Amino acid sequence: MPHPRQLERSAIVAATLAVLDERGLDALSLHAIAKHLGVRQPALYHHFPSKAALLDAAAAEVLDRRHTERVPRDGETWRDFLARNARSLRTALLAVRDGARLIAATGPRAPEPAATLARIDCFAAQGVGPADAILASIAVSRYVIGCVLEEQSAPATPPPPTPESTRLHAITATLATLTPDREFDTGLEALIRGLEPR
Repeated sequence: MPHPRQLERSAIVAATLAVLDERGLDALSLHAIAKHLGVRQPALYHHFPSKAALLDAAAAEVLDRRHTERVPRDGETWRDFLARNARSLRTALLAVRDGARLIAATGPRAPEPAATLARIDCFAAQGVGPADAILASIAVSRYVIGCVLEEQSAPATPPPPTPESTRLHAITATLATLTPDREFDTGLEALIRGLEPR
C-alpha cells in the first residue's frame, strides 16, 4: 500500500476520473477512489482537504486536457471563435461520464487572464465591448453545459407515443433522425446570431 505522502495529486485526480467513468457522479465517493488507488481514504486528505476540492481538481483536469480551443486565432471573427470554443468545450464534457454535471457542480473557475484578454481583444477588434464579450462567452458556455447535461442524462429509449400525440410524434420522429451534433450546432448558430451587437 503506497505511503500517503508518496501518492501524487495527479494520480488521485486520474483515479477520480476513472472511478467517475465507472460509477457516475452520484456513486463517486472518496472511499471508491481510495480503493481504486489501493490506499485508505484518509490518505487522500494529505492532498485534498475535501471531496469538493478533489472534484474541483478533476474538473480542471478535464478542461485543461480536453478543452483545447480557448483562445481566438489571428484574424478570426468573434462568431467563429465562439463556435469553435463551444464545440471544444462540448467535446471535453462528453469525454467524461457526467462531464457536464461535474463542471456545473464545481462552479466557475478563476479566469485565465491572458486567455480572457485575448478573447476580449478579439471582440473589441470587431466593435464589441468587453462586457458584451464576457456576457456572450458566458451565454455560450451555459448553452453548452445545458446541452451536454441533457445529452448525458437522456434515457436510452424514449417513452412510447400516446394516441393523442400522433402529429407531435411524427415531428419528434423527424427530429430524432438528426444527430446530437446537428441539434447542438443549430442551437449554437441561433444563439450566436442573437448575440450580434445591436
